[in-house]
Amino acid sequence: MKVYDDKHIKNIVLLGASKSGKTTLAETMMFEAGLINRRGSVDEGTSISDYHEIERERGNSVYMTLMHT
Repeated sequence: MKVYDDKHIKNIVLLGASKSGKTTLAETMMFEAGLINRRGSVDEGTSISDYHEIERERGNSVYMTLMHT
């Protein structure tokens, strides 16, 4: 496992009302950083953070997701 120096660790929280675009923003950030090769879609159930079946059925996030860069 890679060891990280504390001064290089940043924690960011995306907080907002339902359907305000948090998942879309996270997808875009990961895509623009080159960590994923395509943007997922909440409506299509292809986002990297909404991977539980209930989230895909409802079309919104139910559980908190950690994303590492």
